[in-house]
This record gives sequence, C-alpha cells and structure tokens, in this order.
Amino acid sequence: MSLKAAEVQITRICKFLAGIVLAVGIAGTAQAKRTDGAVALSRYAEARLAELSDDHVAAAEIYRERLKAQPQNTLIAQKSFVKAMEIGDFELARTAVRLLKENGELDAEMPLVLFTDAFAKRDWRAASNAVLELETGKNFAFLSPILQMWLDVATKQNGYLSLSLIQENKTARYYYQEQEILYQLARGKPALANPLIKKIVQQNDARMSPIRIMVARHYLALGRVEDAKNTLKNKGTAPEARLLQTIDTGDFKKMSEKVTAQTGLAFVFQRLAADLGTQQAPFLALVSAQMSAHIAPKSSYGHLILARRYADADIMDSALKEFTRVDTGSPYLLVALNALLANLVQKDQFDRALQQLGAVITAEPDSPQLYLLKGQVLQLQSFHGEAAQAFKHAISLAEAKDIPDRVLANYWLSLGGAQEQAGIWPEGLQSLKTANRLSPQSPSILNYLGYAQLERRENTQEAVAAIKEAFELRSTSPAITDSLGWAYFLTGQHDKAVQYLERALAGEPQDPTINEHLGDAYWTVGRKYEARYAWKSAKLFAEDDDHDRLSKKIDLGLLSELVSP
Repeated sequence: MSLKAAEVQITRICKFLAGIVLAVGIAGTAQAKRTDGAVALSRYAEARLAELSDDHVAAAEIYRERLKAQPQNTLIAQKSFVKAMEIGDFELARTAVRLLKENGELDAEMPLVLFTDAFAKRDWRAASNAVLELETGKNFAFLSPILQMWLDVATKQNGYLSLSLIQENKTARYYYQEQEILYQLARGKPALANPLIKKIVQQNDARMSPIRIMVARHYLALGRVEDAKNTLKNKGTAPEARLLQTIDTGDFKKMSEKVTAQTGLAFVFQRLAADLGTQQAPFLALVSAQMSAHIAPKSSYGHLILARRYADADIMDSALKEFTRVDTGSPYLLVALNALLANLVQKDQFDRALQQLGAVITAEPDSPQLYLLKGQVLQLQSFHGEAAQAFKHAISLAEAKDIPDRVLANYWLSLGGAQEQAGIWPEGLQSLKTANRLSPQSPSILNYLGYAQLERRENTQEAVAAIKEAFELRSTSPAITDSLGWAYFLTGQHDKAVQYLERALAGEPQDPTINEHLGDAYWTVGRKYEARYAWKSAKLFAEDDDHDRLSKKIDLGLLSELVSP
C-alpha cells in the first residue's frame, strides 16, 4: 500500500473510531463498569459496520438494543431515528423521537413522524398534540392546517377552518387546489369539488395527474363511470392512459377506491416526498415516503414514491422490493416497471430484469408496452434479433388496440433500429420508413432514417434530405447536428462538415462518434494535428472495433479503409 493510501485508510479508521468513542462516552457514568463500556463500544461498532455493509435491518436492531441500554444517549437516539426511517420501523422511530424530545433535541420533521404514527393508530389526541408541536417549529409548520384538516375528516369534524388556513398560508397555498378537491370528495361533497376538477382536467398539467387518477377512482367507486372517463380523457400521462384503457375493458372493480381521510393524508406525504426529492433532500424525502406507506400501506402510488426515494438514498435492495410491490393492474405499473428494469440493467442484472418482466407479461399477455420493454432490455444485451421479434409482437398487439399513430411510430422506430443493428436490411429500412410515415415530423425518426442509410452509403440524396429536415426541427440536438455534419462530409462539403461537427462537439464533448467524425473532417481539410487530437479523445471512450480503427488512424492517418462508418 502506498503512503498516501495508508494515510487515507488510517484517517477513515480514526474517524470511524472517534464516532464510536463519542457515542459510547456520552452515556458513560463514573459508576459504569469497564465491561459495560466495552460491550457498548463493541455493539456500536457492529451497528456502524452493518450500516457500511448496507445491512440496515441489523443496524436498526443493534441501535434498538443500545437505545434501551442508554436512553440518555442522544447520539444513539439520532442514529436510531435515521435507521428506523430507512427501514420504516415506526416503533423504533417513535421511541427515538420521544427520547430526543425529552432532551430538547427534536428535529423539524420529528413531530410529523409522531403525528403519522398516532393517526395510523387512530390516537386522535396524540395526533392533535403532534400538530400543535409542529406549529411551534419552522420548516414544516406550513403543514399544520393540512394535517389538521385530515384529522377533522377522520374524526367527522368540520374542516372548513383548516381549509381556509391552508389558503392563507403562503407555502401551504401551493397545495391548496389538490387538497380542496380531495377534502370535498372525502366528505362526500363531489359537487363542491367539480369546478376544480374541471379545471385540472382542462389544464392537463402532469403534476396533477395523481389527483386526476384519485378522482377517477373515486368516481368508479360511486358507479359514475362516464365521469371517471371524462376525468382521464386527455390522457395527460401514461398512468392516466392505462387507467382509462382499464375502464374501457369494463374490468375496473379493483381500481375503484373512494378518497378517505387515510388516502387523502397519505397523498400529502406522497406529494411532499416527491417535492423534497426534486429539491435534493433525500433523507427528508424518504421520511415523507415512509409516512405515506405507514398510513396507506396498500397504495401502489405510495410504493412507487417510496421506491424512488429509496433509490435516491442509494438503498437499492429496498427500492427494488418496493417497485415490485406495485400491483399488476395498477395505473402506475409501467412507470414502476420501467424504473425497476432501469435499476436492474444499471447493475447488469439482465436475467433478473427479464424474469421480472416475464412475470408481468404472464399476467398481462396482451400488453404491447410490456413487449416493447422486453425488446429494449434485449437490445441492451445486444440481442438485436430477439429484440426485433419482441418489437414485432408489440406492434401486432398495438395495432389491434388501435393505438394512435404517433405512439405506434415509436414502436416501428424500435423495430427498425433493432433490425438495422441485427443486419436485417432492407427490412429495417422499410420499418424506419413506416415509422416516418406514421409520424412524419419526428426529428428522432428522420435522423435515424437518414443516418442508417448514410452508414451504408445508399440513397445518399434521400438520406441527407431526411437529416436536414430533422435538423430544422431540432437544431439544438448534438446527435442530429453530428448527423448533418457527417452528411456534408460524405457529400464532399468538408468545410461545412467541420462547422457542424464542431457545433455538435460543443454539445457533447465526450461523444466518441462526434470526435471521430470531427477528426476525419479535420484531416481532410488539412488540420492534421487537430485531427489526431480528436481521434485520441474518441479513443478514450471507444470500444472494440472502433478502438482499433482509431488506433490505426492516430498512427497512420486517414486511409480510405479507416474512414468512420
């Protein structure tokens, strides 16, 4: 080990031991036995090592034990609270919060945890006390009227005063519209919510998608099927489109759910978790998601939110478990499945990804979206021929369901791409042309259609025209700009090629394809030093044949057989 590496290792160990000594030392007394201190030190070390090994459950159990043995140790209490919220252990969290409260070290989010636990147990007095305690704080005091409103609904009291206070509070007002809709529905007063429901349907804002879904499910529970469909008619998001499709099949009994105090309050924390997640506050976002799950443990949307927050906190095993808990028939299934597959693929767990996907396909064999996902996973493994078969099946299912042309175009683009990469040509070209016919002004489709032909040096005039049109539609895309620059290179307009390829590189400076294209263009116009620099940059990120070709270019220059594909 180098001296520098040893210093780093020693520093890490010293910091680790310092934390242990501090944690054990705080609770020590003059009468404490030496053996007691040794045991405490050993157990705390075990907890810290369990944390470092991502064994959060084991760490929580050790902290629970140490908290019982050292109830005045606020550092242990803080550690216990954090670990409890990471695994959703509200008993341990409640114990830790009460000890911290006794010692005057209550953090801003902790009254929320006490409120949530009391609400879940229907301990209305304790819940009311937690609201009062929250009001004396700072960061989350704006939630007080919202929580009080749902407490009023749960206890059959009039929540109008709390509703008005939400509107008066500068921060809480941000949530007023959605809260009033849910409040009126929970009270059995849908007529009072109708003006706001019509507004969020007309605006079709993606943020309000979960509210539209909750409204539609409430209508379904009331037998108002047409109202439910009307709420989802704009298909603003994929989950809304999926729920609308489920309603159209007539098999929507499982999707019927009235808005209640529990589902309304759970959504408060789901929304808070999502908002805190975007504000780069991973722990507070996770706490909010755990509170939602504690109140509404069967909520598919809650599982999705909690999974995302686990992923943000880099607790991946728990994230994957939560993604799989989203119900098969849920509007959020495809969103959750997408995220689950992305995480598995990122960890190179392709077999597990296909296994998870296969289980869902068995439950929903007529879903074109599932076969589209299967094709994408297979493509990431470079199984392009198998991917093409999956995409073909997805297209046949999609055509049977009368999916809109603009959506179907993406299916054909996926098929054309898989065929092109598998060497199934000219079938791939025909698939790309079909995609272009279905969605004639898609920059992505036009770019792929043109570039695939350029690579094969065929239909050059038609290919260049497609790429020019793509550039006109999306001139900010480095990939499309690169395609146009390369089109100019292949048609002998080398100065123009340099101009556009330099522009593409400014947008994606580490892209190996753009760097290689620019190097070829530089060499052709006599800028040989800059050409080799561009090729060396491309080589840093290139693989296999591309890497070998770039090595030869750097040594030999741009020979005709070494021009980029």
